Order: sequence, then C-alpha cells, then structure tokens
Amino acid sequence: MKFSRTDWKYIVDTLMFLCMLGIVLIGLLMGFVIPEGRLGPGQSKYFLGLHRHQWGDVHLYLSLAFTAVVVVHIVLAWSWVKGKAKGLFGRFWKGAMALSVVAVVLVPAVFWLAASKNDPAYAEFGEGQGQQGRRVVESGRPALEPLDQAASTASVGAPAAAREPGVAAAEADVHGDKTVAGRQEAGTAEAVITGKMTLREVERATGIPAKDIVARLGLPSDVSLDETLGRLRQAYAFELQTLRDAVAKLLEEKRPPLPR
Repeated sequence: MKFSRTDWKYIVDTLMFLCMLGIVLIGLLMGFVIPEGRLGPGQSKYFLGLHRHQWGDVHLYLSLAFTAVVVVHIVLAWSWVKGKAKGLFGRFWKGAMALSVVAVVLVPAVFWLAASKNDPAYAEFGEGQGQQGRRVVESGRPALEPLDQAASTASVGAPAAAREPGVAAAEADVHGDKTVAGRQEAGTAEAVITGKMTLREVERATGIPAKDIVARLGLPSDVSLDETLGRLRQAYAFELQTLRDAVAKLLEEKRPPLPR
C-alpha cells in the first residue's frame, strides 16, 4: 500500500494531536492530582502504579516525540509555510521565519524572567548537598549542623584538642553531587548522608548493611537500594534525619564495648 503526501499529513497530524493530548493530561495530573513536595497523612505520589517521577518521564518522552512529529509536519507542509510567509511578509519573509525560530528560545526565557527566584515555598522540595548534608559519626551521635556551619566551626572555633575526638579526627569533602567518606583515624569514620545518595551508597560509606537500615526505618523489604534517598523519602514519608539517626544507632550497636 502506497501512502500519498496527504495520507502522511493525516498520520502526522494525528500523532501530533495524540502527543499533545498526552502532554496536557499528564501536566494536569501532576499539577492537580499527584502531590509534590512533602507528603501529608494519607497522601501518595503514586497514580495507577506509577510514581510522580515516572509520570514526569512519560511527559518528557511525549514532549520529545511531539517535537519530532512537528518537524516532520513542517517538512511536509514546507511549500505552504514558505508561500504563506512570502504572502504575509513579502521580501522580509526569511527574517520573519528566522524570528519564529528565535522565539523558541525567547518564550521560555520570558517565563524564566517572570518566575520568582529561590522561592522559599519550594525550599523543602530539595536543596543542594552542601546545604542539606549532615554528618554521621561512628561515636553514635550525629552532628546536627550543616556542612558549611561545621566547616566554619572547625576552622574558627575551639582548637583541635578541645573538640570532640571523633569529629576532630574525621573530615568530609563534598565535590558537586559526589560525597566522599571521610578518612579513618583512631577507629572513627565519618560520612555525609544526603538525599542524592542511595541506600547502597550509604552502606558503602558507613559499613552498615542496607537491609539493616531498611528494617530499622520500617521500609518494605523489596525497596530499591539504588533509588535516591530523596525519592525514597517522598515515596515512604520519612525524614532524612530519621535515617541519619538510625544509621548512627546502628553504628553505635556495631561498635565493640569499651574494656572496663
């Protein structure tokens, strides 16, 4: 069966409509049905078995498909587009079409300029690792200050001999999105636990089996060990500090008792 140019236009336009319809429906779903940010009692970020982030992935794929189909649509209708542009803009038709292409960048830029920057309403949706990072010390007591505050205390505060031995002996370095377990000294290990880490990474950084952390938090035994803590926190409604406290407690239980 051989398709004519009109047949291809019909198929392409139908695909455009279906992609656009899917994009709109998922946008409404994420905007008004599936909650974002921290979960309240009885709330869930799953809809029809898919998590909010998975629906976001589907939204992205439909957007990419829609873009590809639009390109094909323009190619098939290029003679009409070119003729219409000449009829409307005369000898300036090339500049008008070039301006249309630039508008693809200008329109998102306008929305970006109009949106409020660093809005506190979104502060709990996730922050940089340096702001939210907390340290868990093998002594069993987690340090509660953020990394930047801890760093300033270490450099400006009391001398090393006057600080807590476990904290003074360990360091945590953060480079972009990566966390580096601190150096071990005198049997004390320090690691940074952030929402960008996975349970498997926490296990490698602290030496505590991930399954023990899962059990201590009361999470399902089949929970993914390779999903980020930020996403797990949103899905199962627990706080990162609760996880840090659980790891600290497990470290304390793991540590051999001091000789009397």
